[in-house]
Amino acid sequence: MPRADYSARRVLLGEAETHMKLSELIQGVGHLGIPVCHIGEAALWYEQKLGFEKMQEASVFYPERLDMLFLRQKNLVIELFQPAPHLLKGIAERGTGVIDHFALDAPDFQPCAESVYKKGANLHVSTPKGCVFYEHLGKKGVRGINFEGPNGEVVELCHDYNREYDSGLTGLQGWSHLAVKISSLKRSLPFYEKLGFQKVMEGYLDTEEGRFQIVFVENHGFVLELIQVTGAALAELKQRGEGRLDHIALDVKDARQAFYLCRAEGLQAADTTVKELPVFSHGVRYFTIVGPDGEKIELNEQKTW
Repeated sequence: MPRADYSARRVLLGEAETHMKLSELIQGVGHLGIPVCHIGEAALWYEQKLGFEKMQEASVFYPERLDMLFLRQKNLVIELFQPAPHLLKGIAERGTGVIDHFALDAPDFQPCAESVYKKGANLHVSTPKGCVFYEHLGKKGVRGINFEGPNGEVVELCHDYNREYDSGLTGLQGWSHLAVKISSLKRSLPFYEKLGFQKVMEGYLDTEEGRFQIVFVENHGFVLELIQVTGAALAELKQRGEGRLDHIALDVKDARQAFYLCRAEGLQAADTTVKELPVFSHGVRYFTIVGPDGEKIELNEQKTW
């Protein structure tokens, strides 16, 4: 939208909006979007292996048919979406994207990992021997194990020794974090700060490609793991297209206002306007912006009327 249009809207809405920042509109995480080829089979996997429960399902035309199913595990909501038949080949051929994996919090890590494995979930190739201890994440380290989701997505169970868990807390507890592989922390940190994220922990991971610097940032309890890769991993990252984890949605108070503030703060929008979908009680308004390495972030407002 031309600058003149934005300036005119500021005048119409009053002086209060002129001083508002985009970060003030963001209220935390909404959902994680996962494209699938067989929505029923994918949903069953998440229900049986990880204890997700169905929230809502819908079919819309966007402009072609799009089947959607929302599932919840504690505070973690995933949106499974299956596009029209002629697009399924492209979904099946997707690899790992810039959004690398998502992690569920596992206070009693060993029983959780054993339970998911016994339910028939396959280990992902990134942790072929099972549990891994990442000793240089934070002061006390993090333990994790990766499983392969129904469309090849990476699903991690994670125990963060840097935090204190409530005594007796057992079973998977929703979000631990979402991991995004990036090319430059100097570019990514300012971008996510505009969305209201703040650094809460850092560390590193030594690999055959060199040392990956890692920073965890948080917004309203939702944590992103930003992994700065190097060497051949950096070249591989630049070749990644749309991934098996398609987008992360953040909740906003007002999608239209957020749209104009994104433009004002110089963020790249993938959409030319705010869109609407007839899901949840009164529908949603949303639009998508693009992060420094091409990751898709949806800003989503659930309408109340």
